[in-house]
Amino acid sequence: MSNNPFEDHGVEYLSPTSINKFVRSPAKWLVNIAGFKDKMYKPAFTYGNAIEQGITAAVMEDVSINQAIEIAMEEFTKVQQKIGFDNPYNYNYEMANKKQNQVARVLTEIIPQYKKLGVPVDAQRWVEWTCDDLPIPIRGILDLEYEDCVRDLKTTGTRPKAPSIDYCRQLTFYALATNKPPVVDYVYTLAKSQELISFDIDNVNNHVEDIKRIAFKMMRMLSLSSNIEDVCYLSNVEPDLSGTNFYDIWGTNERIGAKKLFMY
Repeated sequence: MSNNPFEDHGVEYLSPTSINKFVRSPAKWLVNIAGFKDKMYKPAFTYGNAIEQGITAAVMEDVSINQAIEIAMEEFTKVQQKIGFDNPYNYNYEMANKKQNQVARVLTEIIPQYKKLGVPVDAQRWVEWTCDDLPIPIRGILDLEYEDCVRDLKTTGTRPKAPSIDYCRQLTFYALATNKPPVVDYVYTLAKSQELISFDIDNVNNHVEDIKRIAFKMMRMLSLSSNIEDVCYLSNVEPDLSGTNFYDIWGTNERIGAKKLFMY
């Protein structure tokens, strides 16, 4: 074993996504490190990406709302092309069509609200933060950076009452990388209405300590062995393949990996 367990397992950097994945499912994180990964195509993700791209184009490139809608609609076409005719990912086209039908009215309502915030100084760029004694950086792609804050855009069909802990960690990382206050924006969408709900991320220092604690725990787990199969065995974690948690969906290859690495 070297002094860098991440390097021993081919992990060049951590990300807010990997940190949150580790919290939800250490087993899945290990399965992914072992090379068992899947491309996940879900209508909710397609919709979220479409709304994000439409808003970004409107505020960064000053395109019209109609042009922003066209850009957003292209995301659904791109996903369909990636999936192909046979639909090996069991993509729910009926749900995707419902989501797509919401795009025009949502962007028409939400884009003017973003315009009031002014023009961002940057968007969709990689940022990085390093932590003392952690041998690899944490990297991620922020959504919108303004002179006075960094904002991340989420879509939801459930009215948010406060930002989730996952989002707090993610936005805290962006704050660390940009040295700007973090804000999470929820585009709350129902069948016939839409609303932009924003939250400042409070207690940033507490979330920083959480990020550090989790990152070092990830490193300690990998330090069990330079062999990922041994790490999985020694970690004593158990994968949940029930499929009941929307945020912890296991793909076909991930299930194969889980059965190989943990279920023996």
